[in-house]
Amino acid sequence: MPAPALDELLDRLEALLARLSELDAPVRDEVFELLDGIDLLHRTALGHLGDALGGDAVERLGTAHPAIAWLFDAYAVGVDERAAADAALEEIRPYIHSHGGDVQVLGVDQGIVRLRMSGACSGCTASAETLRDGILEALREHFLGFVDVDVEEDHAAPHPPPGPSLVQITARPG
Repeated sequence: MPAPALDELLDRLEALLARLSELDAPVRDEVFELLDGIDLLHRTALGHLGDALGGDAVERLGTAHPAIAWLFDAYAVGVDERAAADAALEEIRPYIHSHGGDVQVLGVDQGIVRLRMSGACSGCTASAETLRDGILEALREHFLGFVDVDVEEDHAAPHPPPGPSLVQITARPG
């Protein structure tokens, strides 16, 4: 039986992942734990492989086959993760700066981005929405290999946002 084309395989995997939401919660949680473990194993092994091979070999191998290119992109092999995370946040930074805040990438390890929100964001009661609706979305869309964020704990006194927030007020359901 011939292997399916890469695009067909990726589409099928996406469809199967979407169906996982239909499983009972305990089973679904175990399946996601399994998938997360496999993902971490692959991310770790491929990261070390990329480091051992070096940039030229990773670039050459990445052009050898579309499946290899996809794998290297998905796991950010040969990518300066900190620079990629910083670049991904460029689209949300003007909004954050317009309110007197800032977001800094402190480091990235295996797709987990360590952040600090500062300035007006420090202690802002809307910073959770900015994180969820702006920062996470920008990282998901523009940083291949993104896994999660780890936000440095903020000890500032809570205060309201200095301007409109990303949260949009909608009518209550009837």
